[in-house]
Amino acid sequence: MKRIKYAYLLLLSCLWILTACNSEDLSYDIEYTPIHPLGGQYTVSISRNGTVIAEGVNCFLANTTDYDTDKCWIRIGSYNSSNTVSNELKRYFINGKISCNVPELSFSGTDVMNLAGNVTSSEETFTLTDGKLELNGATAPSGTVSDKISFTYTTTVDPGVTYSVVGYRYTGWNEDL
Repeated sequence: MKRIKYAYLLLLSCLWILTACNSEDLSYDIEYTPIHPLGGQYTVSISRNGTVIAEGVNCFLANTTDYDTDKCWIRIGSYNSSNTVSNELKRYFINGKISCNVPELSFSGTDVMNLAGNVTSSEETFTLTDGKLELNGATAPSGTVSDKISFTYTTTVDPGVTYSVVGYRYTGWNEDL
């Protein structure tokens, strides 16, 4: 009985030693998208002609499927958020491909097809100007230092109105939602 016990312990020890050895190379290379550090999720406030109409709204900058170095997608609102002409507080949603300049941390777009509402084409457009990212330029409500995003835009859904957007990179902390 003792021999079986020792054999069992020896077998377990050998298995433990063999599984503890890791021959994998753990020096990972982090691969960033071509628009890094512009890309990401931001929490923003939106003003309509100087009056804040929405706070804590999600804004996304994302790379294109072609991995362009000078283009990115911008979206305010969820994929299915569409502009409601009858409600002026729900006309600010945008979704489209804009130009970006990664070294200057800037972005803009003129007469960009507005695909808000997860549509494949649209007659509506938006023009985005003065888009910029300031690294470590904002302090989130939790006190976390984060990147600041700001830009203005106009849409054909709401003619004559200028929307201003200011916010910070999403931190993941509950206090910052």
